[in-house]
Amino acid sequence: MKPHTSKTAPVASRRTALRRMGLMAAGCCLSLPTLGQDQGAQKIFFYSPETNVNNFSVLKAEFDTLLAPLGGHVFQPFSDRETFERQLEARPRGLFLLSSWHFGQLAGRHDLEPLLVGHSRGTALQRHRIFARTSDPEGLRSRKVATAGTREFALTLLREMLPGQEDLVRTVDLLVVPKDIDALMAVGFGAAHAAIATESGVEKLAGINPKQRDSLGPIGEPRESLLPVLAAIRGSGSEARELARILAGVDSLPEGKSRLRLLGLEAMRPLDAEQNARLTR
Repeated sequence: MKPHTSKTAPVASRRTALRRMGLMAAGCCLSLPTLGQDQGAQKIFFYSPETNVNNFSVLKAEFDTLLAPLGGHVFQPFSDRETFERQLEARPRGLFLLSSWHFGQLAGRHDLEPLLVGHSRGTALQRHRIFARTSDPEGLRSRKVATAGTREFALTLLREMLPGQEDLVRTVDLLVVPKDIDALMAVGFGAAHAAIATESGVEKLAGINPKQRDSLGPIGEPRESLLPVLAAIRGSGSEARELARILAGVDSLPEGKSRLRLLGLEAMRPLDAEQNARLTR
């Protein structure tokens, strides 16, 4: 007896086929090598010192659901740097999604090859600044500064944005919050005296509360960097590049776009020569 098939099954199959064709077409436009057939599921290891994830289980579930029909790959986020780096030292099969700042610190100890860089608002660059209701850096002395990054990352930014003022930076009391918008709003609510945030975060604040945005001005120098990077251990083989090719095409899917937004990204693309040079200098 032939199994019963629903009349809607061909439609669903066509939709799945079209989505896969879309991903293949996006991958064909990349400068990554042409690769063979799928060689099995891999893991994408994720850690970012630039933002605090509220719910790692939700983040993992969302990406696992996206990746399941694209090869059964698995998304593995980490809440702490040490555990993430132990995974890297074990040289597992898969890719590593990390901040460009973290990549620069690891590149000297691990032979990492950057494959993709995140894009948002049409660019792969982001600019961090200190925002406060005062323009005088001395106003930060012994005051609370809100940040979405880890303490180590925030202190690195402060030293770069306030060069020659290490004695001042040492007095800052950091308030760690989930996102840039939370850091900026903490200043508006009086929970912090200043915030470390990206300029795109300030644009979001302007859309939510223009008056609060207008009350904030920049202090010190801006710090420009690349958005997060997707990297492989050099010599990983074609399967890692195949997975990168898949990720470079997920923004062509509505569900792919929504998952990337969870990471503050709109797309991931191969690095050009200038971006490679910025990442490695």
